[in-house]
Amino acid sequence: MDNNWVIFPKQRKSAALRLICFPNAGGGGSVYRVWADEVHPDVELGWALWPGRESRIRETPCASIEELVPALTSGLSKWLDCKFVFYGHSLGAKIAFEVSRELRRRQHVGPAHLFVGACQAPQVPWHQLVLHQLAEEQFIEQVQNRYGGIPRQVVGDPELRALLIPALRADVRLVETYKYTPEPPLSCPITAFGGAADGAVEPWALDAWRQQTCNNFQIHTVPGDHFFVNSSRQRLLQAIAAVLQPSSASVGVQQ
Repeated sequence: MDNNWVIFPKQRKSAALRLICFPNAGGGGSVYRVWADEVHPDVELGWALWPGRESRIRETPCASIEELVPALTSGLSKWLDCKFVFYGHSLGAKIAFEVSRELRRRQHVGPAHLFVGACQAPQVPWHQLVLHQLAEEQFIEQVQNRYGGIPRQVVGDPELRALLIPALRADVRLVETYKYTPEPPLSCPITAFGGAADGAVEPWALDAWRQQTCNNFQIHTVPGDHFFVNSSRQRLLQAIAAVLQPSSASVGVQQ
């Protein structure tokens, strides 16, 4: 791969649509690797990869979303030569949103649809306790209490902690230092997903995404907590497919 900003596990040159996913804080492409096996053959699926994670773990993480987005947009641009849509989960939702706005600033065609999950709308102020500056034990405890999702083997293994917790902390810093700047709403439709048991994102804060589009807006509640992207994968993929192909929810997902 000559471009390390996006990973396509299964390149499909004849694909009619690209689905580019933006992972949650501390997350990588593993969940979307499974998606790549399940989307329709006409869909080419990839995920964004920024410094400080996975194969780029040794690179210095970006200090803010404002620093990350221009570089990420440039890195993605060569893959935006056909119809494409974005799915962003948690932190990834805000990054996908800001990349969409950066494309508009550059007068580049934007996503045909923006899907966001487990994330309050960008204009909603962040009032939660700031975590990224806490000592490691407190940081891990507070992240687990708010979101969950840190595997036990990471918490209990000093080597894994030394490798992965700094990357998670860097991503949490992106969330907590994000500053929303008002701009006109996007022209593409937005669909927002929330987990029925997600205690980190209030339904009203998810619904506020409707203010970020002058097109259609939908909101879906799916089973699961903040990481329903794992537990309700099939439900989520079918909902995305139904939006992209209203005539048949099976078009976008292999049966």
